[in-house]
Amino acid sequence: MVTKALPAPRTWADQGKDSLRSVTRADVVAILPDSGTPRVDMLQGLRHILRPLKNRQIIFTDPTARIFCGMPTPTIPLPIDVDALRKVLHGQEVPRAALAICHALTSGQLRSLKTTDLRDGRLFLPNRTVLLADPVRIRLAAYLDYRNRRWPRTANPHLFVSQTTGCGVEPVSHVWINDVLGMPTSRLREDRLLHEAQATGGDPRRICDLFGLSVGAALRYTGTIDQPGLIEHSLRNAGPCRKARVGDSG
Repeated sequence: MVTKALPAPRTWADQGKDSLRSVTRADVVAILPDSGTPRVDMLQGLRHILRPLKNRQIIFTDPTARIFCGMPTPTIPLPIDVDALRKVLHGQEVPRAALAICHALTSGQLRSLKTTDLRDGRLFLPNRTVLLADPVRIRLAAYLDYRNRRWPRTANPHLFVSQTTGCGVEPVSHVWINDVLGMPTSRLREDRLLHEAQATGGDPRRICDLFGLSVGAALRYTGTIDQPGLIEHSLRNAGPCRKARVGDSG
């Protein structure tokens, strides 16, 4: 987030300002993009820089205070090509990929999963219970066998452990979750939600119940059913998890 704000202090330095103490509200307003995601990202990045300095009394005022942020530019969720999904599923990080592809788990949910959350063919999340698809159960069973062989004495309660966390009790990092997959977990989750919206004819209640989304978030995906190109692409590229009804809650 902070990197989005870096053009601002560089511009102010070029203008002759040698300290953030001399930056005024007018300077901030002048440097911000007019609207959309660029404005939101830059303003939030500046606030991440300037607010801690104000709290530590390094600067006297926060020039970003009371500046309207606006709303990010709305985006359309897009499906992932089936070849890319197959590559991820057949890779070495299959268990977390399967959970993201079939059940739309977030990176944060994957990090926080405990071994005790997985039992009786179900995954017990804080806000819902997920009946695991058969392909996911098979992959998780294989992973648990590997985990027990690789770290037989670990005290880490989390389902996923790494070489770094196997000797401790902390969760793995977001980087560990995302990097080896070759794409962000959010893209896998988005693809799953998009397909569910299309498979149910745009039923937001279904998406809310299955994946714990708010109505507003679900509408972002149900709105795609009016775009035939997305529907045809998703159905044509439906993989094994997307062809089955794998999102049912227990």
